Amino acid sequence: MRRWEGPRWSPDRFVGIASDALAGRLVVGIHKDPADRTIMLDFADGRGLAIELSPHHANLVLIGEGGTVAASLRLPKSAQERLSPGRAFVGRGFPAGRLDPFRAAPESIDEAVSAGAALGETPEASLQRCCAGLSAVGVELAVSECLATGRSLGGVLRGRLDSILLGSAEVLIEAPDRLLPWRPVFAPPETELISRGGPAVTAASFYEARDAKERVRTRIAGLGGILRAELDRTRSAERKVREGLESFADPERYRRMAEALLASLSFARRSGDAVIVADPYDPDGREISIPAPPHKSLAQVADDLFSRQRRSRRGLESAGARAEALSRRASRLEALLGVHASTIDEADGAALEGEMRKEGLAVGLVGPTRAARAAARVAPPKLDGVRMIESSDGWTILVGRTGRDNDRLTFKLAAPDDIWLHAAGVHGAHVIIRTLKRSAAVPPATLAEAARFALWFSDARTEAAADVHWTRRKNVRRAKGGAPGRVVLKRFETLRVRAQAPPEST
Repeated sequence: MRRWEGPRWSPDRFVGIASDALAGRLVVGIHKDPADRTIMLDFADGRGLAIELSPHHANLVLIGEGGTVAASLRLPKSAQERLSPGRAFVGRGFPAGRLDPFRAAPESIDEAVSAGAALGETPEASLQRCCAGLSAVGVELAVSECLATGRSLGGVLRGRLDSILLGSAEVLIEAPDRLLPWRPVFAPPETELISRGGPAVTAASFYEARDAKERVRTRIAGLGGILRAELDRTRSAERKVREGLESFADPERYRRMAEALLASLSFARRSGDAVIVADPYDPDGREISIPAPPHKSLAQVADDLFSRQRRSRRGLESAGARAEALSRRASRLEALLGVHASTIDEADGAALEGEMRKEGLAVGLVGPTRAARAAARVAPPKLDGVRMIESSDGWTILVGRTGRDNDRLTFKLAAPDDIWLHAAGVHGAHVIIRTLKRSAAVPPATLAEAARFALWFSDARTEAAADVHWTRRKNVRRAKGGAPGRVVLKRFETLRVRAQAPPEST
């Protein structure tokens, strides 16, 4: 049997029903119908489990006592009547108008192929059209053997299918990635045929390798999607910041208006919400109009203008630095997309994930439990709702974004001995310091950095200094009946810090 690398327990309701009905029961019979690809397990108490393996229609059906349907894993529209609970179970049946290759006489198969040839079909196309359940590889092998031996195509095919039913067929892997249902009568000398010790083991080995390869391919493609989306977001943010720079244009104009006002206090005249003064920077001494609310003195208006000059200058510097930081990040993300283009295997994918995490992209995060690790191996990559920051000591700091993200970060991703932080008494983000091992001592510098980030992502960001609670995650409990992210602390310690903005990558 193939190994399942996913979580040990499915949340699907059918799994609970089937487990309650069949756990501990004795299997007394196994029979299968190769035509419609159904395997039936019979249990000692009269119950059964039908395993329907038809392509694109795979299903599990729990059979109750008396042979009636008790429940099914899937209930597609095409099978709602057949699989309705309480109805007598019947299999999918055979497609109308097509031959059952496991039961059809060789002559019937030959007649169907001859009829197709009269219409201009190839033998391969005729077999796949008239016979249900044949793989393209099986059809190819049967036609090749027919041509090599001179036997009829129907006789060759039925002989090979009978060997499969009897268990005597030799299932092989044709390197690098093809599964052969039986050994071909002729193969080029350079062809590598691999057996893993029996049909079931060989087939399981092939499908395990194929599924693993597909998971890697899907994961790498998912990482590329995350990178492209983040690059678009970063470029959009940079564009908006650069557009916002226009609002900070020429901060010195506020200084010039303030100086003109102070130089003409004795000669200024008010006109509504403005004051008219001579411009000392104009060689001709022309007058200018300066906004001046009637309830403020001219000295106060001048002070306000000097304040606006300072704010505008700081805003210009800050927005410019932010735009440059976003531009640098966009360049790094473009470089990662270049790396992604050459990523082909699991090791390369893991290395790419590591580089993405350095950019603050929370991908590949795994919870501390065995079930979480198993689920992560089969789940497509996603951008978890947390910010990732690397401390000055090289420790990983995670910061939640929303209430639900806080809840998942604290109770799904964080290990019991990770350090948990939150600004005291205000709404804010949950912050986690991931410990390298159980009860590891976190460096004071990392603890202080995480506390400053917790304050920055809280309603106390503008305070000169504020308290931040910290404790081991195992001392944090969900608040009963509270909204996602609301918690109760069993014990904690407190740090008083100033807020600190995170690095540009977050």
